[in-house]
Amino acid sequence: MKSLRYHNGFSLVELMVVIIIVGILVTVAIPLYLDYTEMCKVREALGIVKAIRTSQKVEGIKSGSFHPATGSAAFTIFLEKGIDVRESGYFIYETTGDTNTFTITATATAKSGITGTISYVKITNSWSCTGDITKGC
Repeated sequence: MKSLRYHNGFSLVELMVVIIIVGILVTVAIPLYLDYTEMCKVREALGIVKAIRTSQKVEGIKSGSFHPATGSAAFTIFLEKGIDVRESGYFIYETTGDTNTFTITATATAKSGITGTISYVKITNSWSCTGDITKGC
């Protein structure tokens, strides 16, 4: 009479199948994840640029002029208006121009892993979004 043997664990073939399936999933998931994180960084920058645009519109209505700001002065002015541009460090934000022509620019830093800029440009009374980042405007 044959004795019944109970198998504990997995066979080598079963383990290889699982490893292959996990490898395929990782191959598909990693590029999607990287694309998603890049899109989130760009959307964050776009949101901050829009907040700066809104604050500049309000300033333009109140005083009749815009306040350009670059470098460390930009940080101070934006923080006074309640816009925290230090959150991620993925972009540097600047504003340039005068009442008639005004530009708000977000330039990607090396930390972001992205290259390019997003800009909102005001010419007379019309704002338009331009940029060379694919997921920007």
